[in-house]
Amino acid sequence: MRKTIWMPVLAALLCTTSVVTAAPQAEKKTVASGKTQVVAKVGGREITLTELRLEMGRIGVSANDPGAERIALESLLNRTLLANAARASNLHRKPETMARMYAAQDQALADYYLALASQPPEPTREEIDDFIADNPTLFASRKLYDFTIFTLETKNFNEKALTPLFDREADFARLSAVLDKAGARYTVSPASQSGAAFPAPVREQLAKYAPRDNIVIKGDLETQILKISAIRADVGAASEWPQLARRLLMEQTAAKRAEEFLARLKKDVDVAYYRPTAAPPVATKAK
Repeated sequence: MRKTIWMPVLAALLCTTSVVTAAPQAEKKTVASGKTQVVAKVGGREITLTELRLEMGRIGVSANDPGAERIALESLLNRTLLANAARASNLHRKPETMARMYAAQDQALADYYLALASQPPEPTREEIDDFIADNPTLFASRKLYDFTIFTLETKNFNEKALTPLFDREADFARLSAVLDKAGARYTVSPASQSGAAFPAPVREQLAKYAPRDNIVIKGDLETQILKISAIRADVGAASEWPQLARRLLMEQTAAKRAEEFLARLKKDVDVAYYRPTAAPPVATKAK
C-alpha cells in the first residue's frame, strides 16, 4: 500500500490573528484643509486615503498588487451605495438590522483590539536563522507538488472498496471506470501547490512522499483525493528566506499571544450558561 494522508475537514480556528500596525487616526477633515487626501466622492461623501488603506486590509488585498487600490475603492463604493440605499428605505431602524450593526461594530472592535494586544516583538536575526534551520521544508528543501485532484460525493466514498482502485495507480482511471458504471458523479482536475502552503504536520509528511502517493480529505459532503503526479524543487532565492522567516515567525507568535490573551480574559470573568446546547461540553473526569 502506498502512503496516504487521511485528513478530516478541520473546524475554523477560534480566532485568526494577523500582524498589524496601529492605523492612523481616522481622517475626518476635508481635502481643502490639506490634512488628508480624498480619493473619491460618492453621493457627496468623501472617501479618504486612510479609508482606502483600511479597506485594503479588511478585504485582504496586498499593497504590492497593482490593482489593490482599485479593488478596495470599488468595495468601498459598493458598500457606501448599498448602505445609503438601506438608510433611504429606513432599514437601519429595524431591530434586526440594529442588532446586526451592533454585532458588526463589536466584532470589528474586538478583532482590532486582539490584533494590537497580540502584536509580537520583532524577532532577532538569531531567531530568524534558527527558524530557517528548523524548517527545511519551508526553505532549503521546499518542494512544489503537482496533484491530480479527484472529487466525489462523500456518500459514494467507500474507503475499503475504493482505496485499492487508486492507491497504487498512476492515475484515477480504474476509480473513474467503477464510478461511471455506478452512475456516481465526480470531477478530475490538475493543481500545483508549494509545500509551504500546507500546515506543518502535512508538510513534514509530504516531504517523505513520492509520486503516486495520495492525500485524502474527507468532508461531510465531498471527499477529495489528491494524488501526487510530480514533485519539483521550489527552493527560491536564499536571500529571500530571512524576510519569509520573519513574517512566519511574527504570525506564529501573534497567534500564540492571541490565544494566551483570550485565555486570560476568560479566566478573569465569570460566565453563566443557561442553554445546555450552547454551553461548552463538560470535561469527563478520569476514574
